[in-house]
Amino acid sequence: MTYTGAAMTHERRLPLALAPLAVLPALLLTAAAPVPAPLRDRIVADAAAAPPSTLAFERGTRSVRTGGGMTTNVNTVDRWDGTRWTLVSLLGKPPTPAERHDHGRQVTLIPVPGYYQLGPIIAAATASSVDAQGRTILTIPVLPADAVRTDSGDISDHLQAEARLARRGDLVWVDQLHVTAREPFRMSMLIKVSSFDQTSEYQLAPDGTPRLVSQKSESVGSMFGFPGGEKAQVTFTYR
Repeated sequence: MTYTGAAMTHERRLPLALAPLAVLPALLLTAAAPVPAPLRDRIVADAAAAPPSTLAFERGTRSVRTGGGMTTNVNTVDRWDGTRWTLVSLLGKPPTPAERHDHGRQVTLIPVPGYYQLGPIIAAATASSVDAQGRTILTIPVLPADAVRTDSGDISDHLQAEARLARRGDLVWVDQLHVTAREPFRMSMLIKVSSFDQTSEYQLAPDGTPRLVSQKSESVGSMFGFPGGEKAQVTFTYR
């Protein structure tokens, strides 16, 4: 899945403590069991049926980044039209040519966000259980390669996830994906992540296709030896 964070800058930063409120694990009513193959295969197939070329949306990102005694607020709006990104505004103002260039460089480093990214993640699920509300929860003990990328690289093998399923008639889809760090890890020699938490929410479009509608994220760690972190809220409006 894509790590969608604050407006891109030239500086390296901690991943969003993703795309952030910690979500407490739901109480389970049933013991974990193997994931039914037909259920998994159906979700994987539905995810593959909605590649980036079929999507058109506007993304709004609000984030607060702390570190080194400073606090940075970012408010970015950009647009994906199915083939390319366009930076619409930065801190409520039209972007400068330099900001457009920087944005264009950064967005090439991470995948376009969308439900399609759940395919490989759900394929890696190893257990299924039912929570107190009767909802099926799939457990992914280690995310597959390229599931979560930042502008510094792939951090997937440091992460785990739980996918919550929703049903409406004959339809079944992932309506929430909760990703957390398996342990503290380093993104580089200078950046250490102590905790990482990301919750992605999905809803059905009018045609019954699941869509990514929001992400909350939070990360805590250190950069250049200074403690810091980042919180973000990302929303998607489809066209």
